[in-house]
Formats: sequence, structure tokens, C-alpha cells
Amino acid sequence: MDVTNIEVSSVEVLPAKSGNVVKPNTSPQVTPELVEEVIRQYYYRTPAVSNDEELILAWAGSQNREQTKRKYYRFGQKLLLWVRNEGIPDFRLIQQPKLLEFVASWGEVSPYTKTNQILMLRSLWSYGSGENVGYFLRNIASTINYDNFSELPKAERYLEDWEMAKLAQAAQQLGGKHWLIFCLLFYSGMRVGEVGRVTVPGDEPGKPKEDYPGLYWHNFKWQPDPTPEDRQRGYYTIKFRGKGGKYREIGLDHETSKLLKKYRGMASDKMPVFPNESPDPKKRGLPLSDRAIKRLIQDISEVAKIEFSCHWLRHSHATRAVEIKPLFEVQDQLGQRKSDTTKGYVRSKKDAGTGTVLPRF
Repeated sequence: MDVTNIEVSSVEVLPAKSGNVVKPNTSPQVTPELVEEVIRQYYYRTPAVSNDEELILAWAGSQNREQTKRKYYRFGQKLLLWVRNEGIPDFRLIQQPKLLEFVASWGEVSPYTKTNQILMLRSLWSYGSGENVGYFLRNIASTINYDNFSELPKAERYLEDWEMAKLAQAAQQLGGKHWLIFCLLFYSGMRVGEVGRVTVPGDEPGKPKEDYPGLYWHNFKWQPDPTPEDRQRGYYTIKFRGKGGKYREIGLDHETSKLLKKYRGMASDKMPVFPNESPDPKKRGLPLSDRAIKRLIQDISEVAKIEFSCHWLRHSHATRAVEIKPLFEVQDQLGQRKSDTTKGYVRSKKDAGTGTVLPRF
């Protein structure tokens, strides 16, 4: 082969490009843990609710009891109205000093009411800052202080005889429904939500749903119990829808029954025991709501200058009744499933102790 006849063309040598250089893979290896963290961060940074109104609905709806749902919803609406009046368009723009201003706006309320509302405020921010909601970046309400009345034993939520006498005097002074409701709550041991009408937020704004109907006269049945001295003597039994939607029947003492029978007059079974006299035609004629009953009790509290609630009357009933009646009868009257719950309501007497009944040796 004659190599002298081979034609060789010029060759262009290109510079090396850094982009084409093969680099080692330094990115983290995809693992189930990494995927889980990416998903968590995505959902945490994507709020489950888009505005304040949705947050309130979701927060209230997360509660177990219908009555608690309604209570939380109403508190949320109260906060929303105040915030909007302050010119703040979004809860997420609020700083803690503004929350403290909201607390101060409640004015003179009982320590128990203030504590309950602060706990609801803390609960709302805790719920909104949780990972499954992600509406708030942090919980600014967690450091707002409150009086921890929940640590007070149930048995200590009790009214002494002198307090009961003063409250009874105030209720009689106010007269009308104040005295009747005070007597019914104390002498029956009923819950306020069993005496009053209870509603919960409905599917449409401004249209609540009825959860508990309240008391009508058809719930009351007169039981004759004459004596030689009083042929008209008797008492009422009351059959009503109690806690958990279960119906139960209790007896009412003779004196309170006589008081209510006189108050009833000629009212028919279809009439509510405590009718609402509101100017609102949607409410007028219905049984008085549990909120309205609490306001009547608050009136008595203010006149007597003694802090108490409807439930304190229930505890005070249990402590006195168990001194005479067997525990299981008191448990049945209060509508409690477990005797331990009833025992928790009863306050032990502070006296010289059980040694006073022992023989001396």
C-alpha cells in the first residue's frame, strides 16, 4: 500500500465542556421516610381551611358534644365580630396584645366565665396551628393565663346553707321565673340543658337545629299523695329527654310540685313550662333556652353577690340528698350511669370525724 497517496483532512479539536462532565450523584436517596416528610410538609403548608369563617366551623365541629359545638361556634362568632370591628380582616394578622384587648373587652364577668372563654380562645389557636389544619404559623394564645377552676374538686363546687338561704332570698326577691327555676334546678337536680331548650348550628346560617326540646307540661304528671291533713297533697313526676338523648323519669318533691302546680294554672299539656317571651316571632312561645335560664341564674348571683352556676345547684342537691337517701337513688335522680360519678359530686362533711360514733373503751 502506497501511503504517500493518502489525503488527510484537518481535524478540529473541541474544548471540553464542564456540563458534559459526569458528576457523582450526591442527592439523598429516596426513602419512604423522605416521601412521608415531603407529603407532611406539603399538607402542613397548605391550610385545611381558607378563611376565618371556615376555621370556626371546623373548630366547633371537631367537638364531641352538640352543646359544646354550639357554645364554641357562638364564641367564634363573637371573636370574629370583634376582630372585624377592629378593622382586622384576618385572624392570622392578630398579635397577642390584640387578643388581650379582646379579653379585656368582656368587662366584668364572673371568674368562671372568663376562664371558660380564655380556654376556648386558647383552644381555637391550638386547633388552627395544628399540623392537620396549618392555619396559624404559631399558637400566640398558649401563654394567656387563666384561673384553673378545673382543678377544683367537683365536691367543692358546693353551696353552704347560708349561701343557699341568701340565694333563695334573692330569687324570691326577683320573683317570677327566677324563683321557679331556682327551685326546680335545686330540688330536682336536673341539668340546665334538660330544663331549657338547646339548639345547635344548623346547615344554614341563622337557622339553628333543635337538640333538646325543653320542658312542656306534658312532661309533668301529677301523682296524688294525700294525707289526713291535706287531701290535695301530691307531687309531679317528670319524664324528659336527658343527657345522651336518653329519656328518664324522676320525682319532684311535694313543695316544689305544689309551687309549679299553682304556677301552671289552666295551661294545657302542649304549653311550655317556661315560655319564651322574646319579641322575635321565631322564638316567642317556645320553651326558654338554656342560655336564657343561665342569665336568670346570673341575675340571682348578682343580687345575692354570690358566685355560682346552675351546676353548683346540682352538686349541692347531691351532697344534701345522700345524707338521707341511698346513693343509688341519688344516682338515679341525677341521671348518672356510674355511682363513682355521683360520689364525686358529694362533699364530705367537715366535723369531728367518724370516731364520734364509736364506743369509748
